[in-house]
Parts: sequence; structure tokens; C-alpha cells
Amino acid sequence: MDSDVDVGRRLIAFRESRGMNQVQLAKELSIAKNTLNGYETGERPLPADKAKRIRERFGISLDWLLYGDIGQPGYEIAVKLGPKPKINADAKAAAAQKPAAKRHKTANR
Repeated sequence: MDSDVDVGRRLIAFRESRGMNQVQLAKELSIAKNTLNGYETGERPLPADKAKRIRERFGISLDWLLYGDIGQPGYEIAVKLGPKPKINADAKAAAAQKPAAKRHKTANR
């Protein structure tokens, strides 16, 4: 994760882009204005649960908020894959957990 100051700067930029003041955003996040001020100034680290709440309430990417990464997949890809996409490793792990299928011999006529 970037420094707390960098995360705070992005939090300020987000809040200002929404036309919100600290009191309004703090209310949306169910925290005190002083707590939000601590996140924004970098005096306090932004806890994961508050970052998640920002993502859920406002649709802000955690990659951007916490790391400054703007290279996340596009909206169409994200919708297609969903929040928990299946990957090849999942299929291999599931196959390894299945018991071997019993083979039945068929009588030749």
C-alpha cells in the first residue's frame, strides 16, 4: 500500500470530486469528522473496513484508493467476470478433491 499521506490525498481528491465536505463524507462512513481528517492528512492509516465501505458506497476502486493504480480492468470485463471469477487453479483444485470415478466394465456381446 502507498504511504498514508498518498492514500489521504486520494481520499481528499475523491471527496472533492463528489462535492462533499469532511462532515458529509464522515457521516456517509459513520465516523467522526476528526477521524476522517486523520485519514486525509495521513496521521491515521485508512482501515480496510473503511476502504471497503468507500468502495461499496461510492464504487471507488480500492486499487486506486490504496495504490494509485488506474490500470484495473474495464467495466465490461469486470461485469463479465464478476466479483469472484473462476480461474484455472480453481478447476484444478476441485478436480483434485473429487474421488476417482469408478469404472464399470461392460460385457462384450
